[in-house]
Amino acid sequence: MDPQALQSFHTKIEELMHETGTPGVAVGILQNGEEHLAGFGVTHIHNPLPVDGDTLFQIGSTSKTVTATAAMRLVEAGKLDLDKPIRHYLPNFRMQDREATEQATLRHCFTHTGGWLGDYFDDTGDGDDALARYVERMADLPQQAPLGVLWSYNNAGFSLAGLVIEAVAGKPFELVVQESVLTPLGMDRSYYFARDVMTKRFAVGHTLNPADPEKKTTIAEPWPLARSAHPAGGVTSSARDQLRYARFHMGDGRDATGNPLLSEASMKFMQTPLAKAGSMAEDVGVSWLLSRAGGVRTVAHGGATNGQMAAFLMVPERNFAITVLTN
Repeated sequence: MDPQALQSFHTKIEELMHETGTPGVAVGILQNGEEHLAGFGVTHIHNPLPVDGDTLFQIGSTSKTVTATAAMRLVEAGKLDLDKPIRHYLPNFRMQDREATEQATLRHCFTHTGGWLGDYFDDTGDGDDALARYVERMADLPQQAPLGVLWSYNNAGFSLAGLVIEAVAGKPFELVVQESVLTPLGMDRSYYFARDVMTKRFAVGHTLNPADPEKKTTIAEPWPLARSAHPAGGVTSSARDQLRYARFHMGDGRDATGNPLLSEASMKFMQTPLAKAGSMAEDVGVSWLLSRAGGVRTVAHGGATNGQMAAFLMVPERNFAITVLTN
């Protein structure tokens, strides 16, 4: 990579950190197989550790693509069909809308076209029944658009998909993802549970109230997401691990050791437009947000949690990817 361009990029990051009051940033760039990692600032304004390429940040909704990747592994194993009604896997599944109850599929979940209220966040506890309890409560969600008709960003649909994954795999959602995605890809600094993160160097979220005349930065609490939100946004990861993830999704479906993880057909399908997106992108594939910039296709999914934001973007035609993690 061009050292002068990288230095200019680093300078811009430092300027924006100062402008926005961002305490810490980790950046990873993958270009033609070459990796560049850099860290700036600190993990915590009161208990500071320097940020580097291995510092853990919450990646928020980039986690949705990890959930979808785990689902595609089950599709290839013959255990899942994205177009079968969810009731085929969860006989007791029920929504307020009859059509959604009877006909909703994982395709609707992964393309944000379920039509029910999507910004539903409910802490249903830390037990292995967290997703089951969450989905049971989804029965009360209003149907805001007919099933399959309208794009509307939908967190609830991914928690529902997480329970389907649990049901067909016969294991807790997090264990399925660990075994089918994170471990094979060598993402050994990516976690779901705070108990796994707290012994590592990790970032704490911060907030800045624009109305505060003193412009004081405060610590964002609580730190962990509810377990029911893990499929929608629960991964904590590092810039280095995010580049491993990008390398896989721009590749031919082989894992870190060269073994086949997904077929090339499945990899292509995940990045194929399946529905028009009403915001954030032009189209949506199997969770991936798809657009064009400068005449080339981009494949992306960022995320935000309490005081942390993440960006993740790939340009497969240019063999380029970038991740930016902030607190």
